[in-house]
Amino acid sequence: MTTEGVSGDLAWWRAHRQDADAAAMRDMLQRLRVWKARHDQERAGQLGFLRMAWDGVFGDEDEKVTAAIEEIEAALERA
Repeated sequence: MTTEGVSGDLAWWRAHRQDADAAAMRDMLQRLRVWKARHDQERAGQLGFLRMAWDGVFGDEDEKVTAAIEEIEAALERA
């Protein structure tokens, strides 16, 4: 499975969350966790106003990734 970055990963998850197999979910979970770790590290490097701007630009995407991670983890627990 290949997608176009985090936006593609999120779109894939929305389209396949009901029928994804465990291997595909684990792969997606790993990629989203890597994105989240990088995002958090880059955000931590921003100071003051720049962090507010960072959150304004990437906040929605971060929330979507965090929610998808939680959904995939829950789905894998049920599998």
